[in-house]
Amino acid sequence: MSIISSIPVLQGRDGVVLSAVSEGLVLERPRQVLTIPSQAVARVHTEGRTLSVELRAPVGSTPAVYRIEDVSEAAATAFASGVNSLLAEPDEEVDGAALVVVQTLKTLWRVKFLRRLKWFVLGCVGTVVALGVIAGIVGDAGYVIIFVPFGFITVAALGAGAYAVGTWNHERRLLKHGVTVFARPADQPGAYLYTDTAGMTRGVTHMSSAPYVQVSFDPQDPADVLVPPAPFMRRFSVTLGAFILFCGLNGMTLLVFLVADALSGGALMDGM
Repeated sequence: MSIISSIPVLQGRDGVVLSAVSEGLVLERPRQVLTIPSQAVARVHTEGRTLSVELRAPVGSTPAVYRIEDVSEAAATAFASGVNSLLAEPDEEVDGAALVVVQTLKTLWRVKFLRRLKWFVLGCVGTVVALGVIAGIVGDAGYVIIFVPFGFITVAALGAGAYAVGTWNHERRLLKHGVTVFARPADQPGAYLYTDTAGMTRGVTHMSSAPYVQVSFDPQDPADVLVPPAPFMRRFSVTLGAFILFCGLNGMTLLVFLVADALSGGALMDGM
């Protein structure tokens, strides 16, 4: 399939975008990008403001279909006409679904992890603010002055440490319980392809010139993939993360101590 300026880029519902490139079609979704080679496409047809891309399938099997909704009818008609005119003759032996490459931009695990981390950090901020207000009310301005920099450093350390340790734990789980395969190089530098347990071809980015790389993925979520780092780097990351988290916990302990000192009228500091 060649690039033709008359084939429009379709903008659909929920930020979905479908475009024609020299290799075929590219379907962009909020968290993933699908590259559909031209030899995998059987036909493209429209139904009002919905455009469907039907893939080739062996005789007797149900073809896979990708849809993009809420597009311009005129643009969809022009897109379907332009793409269909460039498709090769049907080949009943081609399984189009096996040729599609899926590049996941943000896995479900990362979305959930970042959401939990956000609420954890917000909780730490709320705790620090509450402690600072208490210290400011029952103590003097000196407590507030101490709370501002130490509170900021404490929250930053807790967030960074939790992120590092959580990421390390997830990598450890993938290496121990995930499926390990070898990924082959793709056409683009730094891009590799691997096949999951369902036969879907997926892409992973790893800056390497090796003829193949070893990857481990979650069998329940094959898009959640890891190129195992060197053991030294994994140990360094978790050690650094644990140290930063430890510093954050100590910072929170110090803030609690300052509040207790303010409530005691400075007796705790005087007694040290």
